[in-house]
Amino acid sequence: MGEQQAIELLSQNVSTLDNPGIKYIAATRLGACSSRDSLDALVVAATGDRDNIFDSITRRKSIEALGRRRDLSTLPTIYEAMHSSDEQTIVNSVDTLIHFGIPLDAQFKSSLLKIIQNGSDVLKRVAIQCFTRLEMHEFNGIIREQESNPNILVNGASIAYSIRVEDDKRKLHILENHLNDLNVIHRRSSVIDIGDAGDPSLLSSISKAAVSMPLRAKSAFKMTSKIKTKSQRTLINQMLKDDSRHLYFTQKFDAPNDLEKVCDFLKHRDEERQYFGAKALFSWPASTVTDAIKTIWDNHGSDYGVHYQVNCLVSQLGLKELSYIIKESLLEPAPQYAKSKIAATWGCLTLGLMECRSDIENLLLKSTWEPLRWTCAEVLREL
Repeated sequence: MGEQQAIELLSQNVSTLDNPGIKYIAATRLGACSSRDSLDALVVAATGDRDNIFDSITRRKSIEALGRRRDLSTLPTIYEAMHSSDEQTIVNSVDTLIHFGIPLDAQFKSSLLKIIQNGSDVLKRVAIQCFTRLEMHEFNGIIREQESNPNILVNGASIAYSIRVEDDKRKLHILENHLNDLNVIHRRSSVIDIGDAGDPSLLSSISKAAVSMPLRAKSAFKMTSKIKTKSQRTLINQMLKDDSRHLYFTQKFDAPNDLEKVCDFLKHRDEERQYFGAKALFSWPASTVTDAIKTIWDNHGSDYGVHYQVNCLVSQLGLKELSYIIKESLLEPAPQYAKSKIAATWGCLTLGLMECRSDIENLLLKSTWEPLRWTCAEVLREL
């Protein structure tokens, strides 16, 4: 979609569009542009509550796009969106402030504090995160009061604020304990909170958490300085290689004894179950595991979770006869398979696929995702 086409789509009435969803795709497209016309179009689309669901989503996406543009002239539009009747619009507006990355004036702070006092738990969390990530002090104890909130998503965010902004390291163990929660949403949020807290002493803990590797990697890079110690490099590499045998599981599962049950684990939306399914295959006889993984790939490889775990297994089990999976994944353009590129890059090293070196060099040059760039650099040193 061209820039001019996207601008024109944003101004059209959704009732005239064959596919109303194209309108919010246009908003996302303009987030990558730089012209004044595209910025003005986003401001108009980001202003005012909408009754139509497609217009409402377009507004949310336009606010996200403004966060990527980071033009200070749009701050009044963001401020107005913070007072929307639509919760997700408020979330996106606060996230946009975080993307801007500048300290906020008293007006913005006052609005955020009102959200923390009176908003839903979802809004409380994102508003506290804004204070934390922009390292803004709040001197009235409003955030501290949320440490007693029974919702882990809220009290975890407030504890992260206390650690990062107020330098209260005594509370680190609370965030670490949250990693053991049986609820996957709470485990994911605790990884985020640990990254926000910014203390590298918990790097080892998140490296072993059985939740999304990209989520752990994002926090790991946030909580360590650009120049990392030898032990930090080791932990980060271990985390990015993501061997399920090295992870801590909060739940007890019965080991799957047939391929169908393994697939049920691998396709589950709780990453801990995905990792458990992958771990189970390490105990299968060498004579059957290759055919099993090939069958999984052929029948379920389009599932992005399965796609990733298969690449990890081919690499970690050293299955050179399935190296074509590694090569395909290294060149896969679809964004939902991005984390598979990391597993595939490590696979090139473990399987000795020297012919893939130029592809890895190309990924290093073109990718903007830090965990993938890091992996490419590490593998190229040894390949």
